[in-house]
Amino acid sequence: TGISVESFLSGIFDARASLTASHRRFNDDAPVVSLEIPGSTKNFKFVVQLCSWLTDLGSVTDQILYNHPNQHSGSDPDYKGWKKGFKIRFLVKSFLEKHSFALQAKSIDVTKIEKQQKKEEQLPCYLRRLKQVSPISIHCEQNSEELPEEVRNKIFFHYHHFCAVLGCPHAPIDEIAKLVKNKNLLINFFPRLSKGTSKNLKNIFINIQLSFFPDKEIQKHKFIVKNLITDETFKSFSGLDQGIAYLFAPVLNGKRHTGSMKNIIKDSMEKELLIMTIGEDFDSPLLIINISNDRAYICSSVGNKLNQELINKHIKTNNLTVNIV
Repeated sequence: TGISVESFLSGIFDARASLTASHRRFNDDAPVVSLEIPGSTKNFKFVVQLCSWLTDLGSVTDQILYNHPNQHSGSDPDYKGWKKGFKIRFLVKSFLEKHSFALQAKSIDVTKIEKQQKKEEQLPCYLRRLKQVSPISIHCEQNSEELPEEVRNKIFFHYHHFCAVLGCPHAPIDEIAKLVKNKNLLINFFPRLSKGTSKNLKNIFINIQLSFFPDKEIQKHKFIVKNLITDETFKSFSGLDQGIAYLFAPVLNGKRHTGSMKNIIKDSMEKELLIMTIGEDFDSPLLIINISNDRAYICSSVGNKLNQELINKHIKTNNLTVNIV
């Protein structure tokens, strides 16, 4: 087209690059350049092509966040705020090394931010070994019209899973193939961790009972925290500790606890919980309530008998694509 790489990238980054303090991963040791693309574009392929091109030019992508519920709401199937757009993130040192020209118009002293980086650079994508991933709860908007056909009604276990399915030549294909092979350990038809008020979650829990367990009644049980977290019955339930921290945290940031999860749980060991199950046993999702402050959460086990039956009935794979049918 006659447009130089420098001009093209400078234009994109002048409009869309973010260096805000919130883009430091979980601390200041890993400052990132975040290239943000509006979710309204619905253009997953452009995101993959742009990231692939930057990789060809010598960048090493730290992470991509896709505008999809499996990325922005992997544990809560009813969370409506998942439409957060796309983000391609690079650790600052890596990006400056190849594309410093693209940030010259920024008023921020990028070199000062660069000196904060203590985290080592990522390996090239195709060499990465994926850490243990958390199960994905099937979202109520998995089939949303906001999603293009190539990702609609499909499950993605990791951001590299999108890359692989959408044809990025740098994706760690073998690692994604392992995840797809183990799909029965990574898909949940019930909430993995949904937090909220007891009133709202009771309504969701009743809907689960009516939809999936119509022949069983909701039962109530009382536990103290110490017994719940040490009982082998609940070992396979995802989000148990995070949920307890939410129930008893003195201060919340939205629906997230603030402070040490370990200390919050330690201080609440003797506190009483109301637990609701569907049926007499615990082979169903759990609704766990702190009756003293009206906070509650729903969690579940991927190994639940019905969940496994639903996976076998409704999930079909085609190479690396995981379809809901």
